[in-house]
Parts: sequence; structure tokens; C-alpha cells
Amino acid sequence: MRATTLLFLLAVGCGPPAVPAASASARAHVGVTLYTTRWCPHCAHARSWLRARGIPFYDRDVERDAGAAASHAALDPRRTVPVIAIEGGGVMIGFVPDELRRRIDEAAHARCRASPEAEGC
Repeated sequence: MRATTLLFLLAVGCGPPAVPAASASARAHVGVTLYTTRWCPHCAHARSWLRARGIPFYDRDVERDAGAAASHAALDPRRTVPVIAIEGGGVMIGFVPDELRRRIDEAAHARCRASPEAEGC
């Protein structure tokens, strides 16, 4: 088998399983914290993406806030930005829209499974 064919076969279907979209109200109750800088275009894109989808987030500027810088360094010792912490969905280094959507939806579904009576579920 040729190497390119093998790589193609390995790549197909190897990503994370598809996650159904959570409701907007369920997504709105997932805690999201962005560790950012003012000058970073990827940070701006992440902010814009979250706002466009009505997902509230806490924006922590690692250059202006010493506490944010310390938390950021603990999450990513390389101190790249953005770093995105999703309550119940782990930490992302960098901004990948499809991955962020998947993690927020997983966290929203898990929250609603754990507490079906919770607000937004």
C-alpha cells in the first residue's frame, strides 16, 4: 500500500466523534474563560466567535492582570495565547472553532445529564 493511501485511510474517521449541538441556553451555562492579550488576532477571533454564538465568557488579559498571568502559566507553561478553559470541557491551547464548539457542546450535554433540572437544560 502506498504511503499516501495509508495516511488517507488513517486520517478518515480518526477524529473525535461527532457531538450533537447543544441548545443555546445550555451552551450559555458552560463556564468559558479566555486567556488573551489585546494584540493577538486569534484571541480577537475567539472572542468574536463566542459572542456571535451568544456564549458568555470571561476574558482575562494575561498582560494586564497578574492573577490571570499566573493562572495562564499554570495551564500553558509555554504561555501561548489564546488559552481557553471550558468548565467540564478541558483546556484548549489555541483557537480551533470546530474543536471549541465540540467541547462546549460536550460540556453542556454533560451538565444537563448530571442535573436535568439545571437552568438551561
